[in-house]
Amino acid sequence: MTRRRHKVIAAALTFAATSVSAAAPVSAADVRVAEPTIATGLGFDTCTAPSVAALDAWWGTSPYTTVNIYFGGINRGCRQPNLTPSWVQTVSGLGWELLPTYMGHQPSCMLGSKEHRFTEADATAIGAANAQDALAQAEHLGLLPGSALYADVEHYDRSDTSCVTAVRHYVSAWTTTLHAAGYLAGVYVHQDSGLRDLSAVYDSPEFARPDAVWMARWDGDPALTGWPTAPDSQWPDHQRAKQYLGDHDETHGGVTLTIDSDSLDAPVATVADR
Repeated sequence: MTRRRHKVIAAALTFAATSVSAAAPVSAADVRVAEPTIATGLGFDTCTAPSVAALDAWWGTSPYTTVNIYFGGINRGCRQPNLTPSWVQTVSGLGWELLPTYMGHQPSCMLGSKEHRFTEADATAIGAANAQDALAQAEHLGLLPGSALYADVEHYDRSDTSCVTAVRHYVSAWTTTLHAAGYLAGVYVHQDSGLRDLSAVYDSPEFARPDAVWMARWDGDPALTGWPTAPDSQWPDHQRAKQYLGDHDETHGGVTLTIDSDSLDAPVATVADR
């Protein structure tokens, strides 16, 4: 089956500059990355990348055309026996778009048990280091420049103001480091923490703005507009995804997977055609 590609021309999709300047907002398009691959419609994510056979069975029998991959990060929770450069090429050849997610260090006030965390004091250094590791992992898998790599920032306690600042610095460093290598910076965030706090500094010259947001809100509604914690004017141009349904089982083509469901109009991985 021929792989489907959703492209937009560079003039229609402008992303952030590679450095922070006190004189101008970091959203100024001083530097362009390679033409991105845009995924639209429905996708799903699983902790462990599914087998080629499972994805072959789901292609065309499920409503999904994008699959998430947890491609790296010190807090990644599942082993990835299937996730190899060959797997990337094969499933891309089947038609699947890939949503690359990096589970790195988490905020010190994260509402969960992840061990490796960052604080306001080290958020910038750790954000840059996580991005450098993400670049290495992405390049190993064959995810080309122009790909969007998404930092997973789990739900956290917003009453800790130092922790809120740390999240903004972490995401800013993640963004500028990926831009310097020609990649796009995405972030997966909860609607009531990360999305709210990044929305509040959307136009700030102090923080580099991520190119895309993937918001978690398990309300069963796949809409990419009308979000309660970020106005539609923010990340409006093929820059949004939503995880709208949490863990559940679905069966397609005779294969059952435990998934979260997503809707997308956002940049994803670019993979070289065979």
